[in-house]
Amino acid sequence: MLDREKVGKAISEQRKIKGMTQKQLADSLHVSYQAVSRWEQGISLPSVDIIYDIAQELETTIDFLLNGLSNERKIISYMDTGLDVKRLHMIKERLGNLVTENDILLHSRYTDPVFFKSDTSEMDDPVYVFANHVPGSKERFFMENGYDREICIDLVSNAANNLIRFGVKPLILQANIVCGNNDGSQILIMGEAFKETCNNNGIVFAGFEVAAQAVNYNASEYKIGALVIGVADEKKIITGNRITEGDIIIGLHTDGISSISYPFIKVILERRPDILYAKINKHNVFIEELMKPNTCYVNVINELIEQNLIHGIFNISNSLFNRKYYNTMPNGLGASISISEIPIPELFKYIYDLNMMDKECFLRDFSLGISMLVVVPKEQYGKALKIIEKYHKCYIIGKIEKDNDYSDAKVWMEGTAKW
Repeated sequence: MLDREKVGKAISEQRKIKGMTQKQLADSLHVSYQAVSRWEQGISLPSVDIIYDIAQELETTIDFLLNGLSNERKIISYMDTGLDVKRLHMIKERLGNLVTENDILLHSRYTDPVFFKSDTSEMDDPVYVFANHVPGSKERFFMENGYDREICIDLVSNAANNLIRFGVKPLILQANIVCGNNDGSQILIMGEAFKETCNNNGIVFAGFEVAAQAVNYNASEYKIGALVIGVADEKKIITGNRITEGDIIIGLHTDGISSISYPFIKVILERRPDILYAKINKHNVFIEELMKPNTCYVNVINELIEQNLIHGIFNISNSLFNRKYYNTMPNGLGASISISEIPIPELFKYIYDLNMMDKECFLRDFSLGISMLVVVPKEQYGKALKIIEKYHKCYIIGKIEKDNDYSDAKVWMEGTAKW
């Protein structure tokens, strides 16, 4: 004969582990909360047809409930790990609604593989390209200060720029997050930021996969990443082999600071925590400027490519004068950068004026508000400039010259910075 008190105790203990009230359990079972109360007090037993529903709702077994084994063994559920599985499933369902509706996307759901197709009929030799991206050093800084939306925009921009610099059109992007027992609002904001940035740049958003690890991360902590896939005709991939002497170099403006430069920002703020909310001018606060995401250049580069106006592209992270960014430069040529032609943004002026880095160090570790250089033919630079100006601020900052005076330097500085 079943012991009503033991059954009631088992239901009560498991309900509390789940973090449910008697009313919440009753509502989910479509019974009165008085019925649940009578079960837990040992006054009555649940009917046979409802005991299975109770076990399912409390994530336990019928055997555990009927035999009242709470003192002999304990059923471990995801709730014991701190993870609310039901809420996680609800979040994933809502994120699924953000997936782009597009003919090339055949299937994208949760952890399933993404199925897509691409029309390459006009390409002689299509080449598919993919790259994994993470935000780098700036991720924790953005996360700790609540700039979750901005870090997602930054991630999409950097991932897309990494493909477009080779003339590869980004087709599809899927983001992912590893996090704690998030309440969902933060993740949904991030998912919407991913989709919006993809949509603005003609990229199909294949979803935002969530891996919740409450045992490893606090509720507001996370790690994000993105996989972007693109395609290009092999003979049209931008390799830099078209760069010739006399070509003009145009710098494309960005409001963001590269992740590579953020370790220096961290050191600066450790030494001067008082400046985080300092005004760098009448309107802008230091932290707000630091948190601006990098710019995505997909639309403008696509148009320049369509007009056959690009001879080369250089993606810049931490310095305009870092030789490694110019490794596709043909032998015997180099980029002569006139630093006096670059209007240095107030954010960078403010950092420099803190007098914590000398000029050489500063120019080595910060890009001065430029994160991409396009090399265009001299006779068509005016046309290229007009196209770029439709999308972004830009500056003519140099030209391609023979490296007679700078043997194999690839890049050198002309003039002085206007601080």
